[in-house]
Amino acid sequence: MCIRDRISTDKRGLVLVSQRKLSYFVLVQVIILYFLQNMASYLVIPNYNLIKQDWGVSDSLLGLMSGGYFFLNGFGAIFWSFFSDASLLKRKIFLTSSMIAAGICILMSYYSQNFFLLLIWQVLTGAAFGSVIPLCFSILSDAFESSRRTSIFMLWYFLGGFGLVAGFGFSVIMGSYFNWKTPLFYGAIIIMVIGGLTSISLLEPPRAASEKEIQDLIENGISYHYTIKLTDFPAILQNRSNIYVVAQGVLGTIPSGIIFAWTVQYLIRDAGASEIAAALLFGLMSLGAIGSIRVSWIVDKLYTRDPIYRPVVAGVSSIFEAILFIMFFLLPLKLDIYTKNIAVAVQLIISKMFSDAVLLIAYVFFFVAMLFSSAVGPIRNSILSDVNLPEHRASALSVIMILELFSKGIGITLIGALSDILGTLRISIIIAMSFWLLSGFVWLYLTKYYPYDLQFVRGILEKYRLDLISSKKEK
Repeated sequence: MCIRDRISTDKRGLVLVSQRKLSYFVLVQVIILYFLQNMASYLVIPNYNLIKQDWGVSDSLLGLMSGGYFFLNGFGAIFWSFFSDASLLKRKIFLTSSMIAAGICILMSYYSQNFFLLLIWQVLTGAAFGSVIPLCFSILSDAFESSRRTSIFMLWYFLGGFGLVAGFGFSVIMGSYFNWKTPLFYGAIIIMVIGGLTSISLLEPPRAASEKEIQDLIENGISYHYTIKLTDFPAILQNRSNIYVVAQGVLGTIPSGIIFAWTVQYLIRDAGASEIAAALLFGLMSLGAIGSIRVSWIVDKLYTRDPIYRPVVAGVSSIFEAILFIMFFLLPLKLDIYTKNIAVAVQLIISKMFSDAVLLIAYVFFFVAMLFSSAVGPIRNSILSDVNLPEHRASALSVIMILELFSKGIGITLIGALSDILGTLRISIIIAMSFWLLSGFVWLYLTKYYPYDLQFVRGILEKYRLDLISSKKEK
């Protein structure tokens, strides 16, 4: 190698190192945005009982409110995504607008004087937050190459998922010591200030910057100018991998939404616990998700050997989590912990766990189930990034989100209705968990089409490469 080539190689190496550091900074920023969205989505749910006491509403209406939030979140996603992908404007512009709009809706929820107004503003909050998941997904896909995306999406999901814990904890504490509306006021301020500043300062990577077929062109200043068109949607919807990802998502999000919306209420009502104790136990059991970071790293390593491992691991994980969650809800769990003191509640939970074999077994079932459950979402996103073009990814995910969130909303609403009819949450939740079994089988069937769709997209990117080079020469 001559000195000139070596210097050129060294410079390229420094550029790659700099870009990698920048990519991780972008990861931190999108984690903050996802954290805030998750926090906001659970500012109301833990205080269902307090809302029932104040306004005398039924579980069916409470379920309708949360279901509507998630449903409109999906519809909002398709609009935010399409305008972003079609315009090629900076995605941070849409994210900033989304955060400010969501903060305003949450603030209006705080000032609602009746349940109808609260329901309207909560549903609009879901629509306002519609940009976060698809646009952050698109940004991360541009910042990290395919062989690392499962791990990156896992970090995004896992660390951003602490927003659920923060939202639960913040809502329960404020609701218990002040009023169920209090967390809405402070949550709105946090969303607008922290969310707005993080979005507007986002270090957004160039579109398609991580695709190996055209990566060197992007680094040399050639812009990826391809945009989505309305005529592209039939091709997106006819993609076999997209179809089966939708199918598993519709089936899988029914039990997933129920776990996060109704488990705490199940612990309060059927197992006998205060809101504080139920939320703490739910948080401790959910720590099993930490292990999924290692699972995602293993999946990325397997991907370098054969991409087919991604849907296989997702399928096996879905089947195992279904079995473990069903076993958890079948156990005759009794807590009888009604204290509202956090320190006392933690002490009683830990003490009872070592003296009550049923509670310990239940904890293990839920903990391990969360390990399997948390790995599926990042694998889903990695597969979507593989089988869709860069200009299609956010919109493809948004279409899938609409159907998934519709099923999640329907699931949450139906559980509320069944609870009113049966007088218990246990039976209806157990029925819902079985949908994960079907989701797992769909994942395994996806292995038939995923390799072909992956190669098809790579072929189009190779064609794009030639077109970009040709356009550069003409200029």
